[in-house]
Amino acid sequence: MNHFELLTGLLLNLLAILIIILLISFHYLSRNKVHKLHIKPLSIYLASSLLLLLSLALSVRLEDGFMYDLRFIPFLLGGIYGGNRVLPWLALTMIAVRAPMMGPGLWVTVVMAVLFTLLVLYMRPRWEGKTWMTRVYWYTLFAFGYSVLSLWIPSLIFHFTYENSFLIYSAVLTASTFFVFYLCEIIRTIYILQLEAIKYEKMQVVSHLAASMSHEVRNPLTTVKGFLQLIHEDPTNVSTNSELSKVAVREIDRATEVINQYLDFARPHPEVEVEVEIRDEMNRSKEIIMPLAVKKGIILKVNILHHHSIKGDPNKLQQILINIMKNGLEAMETGGTLRIFSYQDNDKVFIVINDTGIGMTKEQLMRLGEPYFSMKGKNGTGLGMMTAYQLTEGMKGTINVQSKPGKGTSVILSFPIYKDEEGEGTLATPAHTTKVRPSLR
Repeated sequence: MNHFELLTGLLLNLLAILIIILLISFHYLSRNKVHKLHIKPLSIYLASSLLLLLSLALSVRLEDGFMYDLRFIPFLLGGIYGGNRVLPWLALTMIAVRAPMMGPGLWVTVVMAVLFTLLVLYMRPRWEGKTWMTRVYWYTLFAFGYSVLSLWIPSLIFHFTYENSFLIYSAVLTASTFFVFYLCEIIRTIYILQLEAIKYEKMQVVSHLAASMSHEVRNPLTTVKGFLQLIHEDPTNVSTNSELSKVAVREIDRATEVINQYLDFARPHPEVEVEVEIRDEMNRSKEIIMPLAVKKGIILKVNILHHHSIKGDPNKLQQILINIMKNGLEAMETGGTLRIFSYQDNDKVFIVINDTGIGMTKEQLMRLGEPYFSMKGKNGTGLGMMTAYQLTEGMKGTINVQSKPGKGTSVILSFPIYKDEEGEGTLATPAHTTKVRPSLR
């Protein structure tokens, strides 16, 4: 018997098994949506039967009537991953594909198939609670036992010995079983981790959504509370209180709109894109934020140096401005000045929101816009700037933040100028095209 021929045949058998397993795994993972880990028993049976036939086709004849290959690997694979419904049928299939060749080796196949079917049925429930590495060791031990018995039984009956051939066959079958099951368990573990990662990501999205909704609704409610406090302090001032109540009603409407946006989050809906007047939205945001500025003793200055408009959603622009302005007010604990001005430069409109607060370090600037990153301690959710970044990007704009510790912060928003159907921008006079550069002072 040529030992090299036996080794080559068994290694080719192993290569074929690995290729088929990888192809089936890639096909299954690419074809199915990643939502659960489940392969139908029929699919496992068909794949294992295919591997059984392939192994038999690549078998090596060790003695007249005896053929040795790695058919035990697909038999064990199907029995482990297919369950009790697949294993008996695989045993019958292993006997059936060997039967046409007849010879004394057929009886060895029958005995081994029945014996190891009973052993796997007995041990399989006891393996389920163990770690995947422990299970691989057990499968390897079964393969070693199969290799010993498959040569020991014929040697007792037919009185022949092939020590060198036995060592090669046993070593290759045992090592191949370990390698194949190790690979299968790694693929299975990676797939499970992928499912867990998707679940975790969905939970993170829900968490971010809930926290962001809470943050965005809190802003208009805080404004309404401030206005009600002002009305309560001077209930006789009818004209002023009337204006304050109108703004409070608008803020309640804005809170309702925010809630509706989040409720419609999962449903596809067209984005609102209309001509947005920068001047109007800046003035509305000023009215909304003014009570908080007065309460904190902060001077609020607004200067609009152009008459351009942009394309987008006015509610979202107002949401961006209020988030940034509110952050600026909260950065000035002992009072200061909040300056908001806008200007036009080439084909873009710039809105600058500048405070004289505590400022930020370079490290803090790099983290700005991350979920849950806040400089307000327990009082902040860390979602205001994240929302501002997302909404600005959705309106084809950009955010640039300049800050130094102890010298304040400037947030610079830029948006493309709205152009009408003829491609012309909205009205601008030379006086309105003055270039104003943001300052930290």
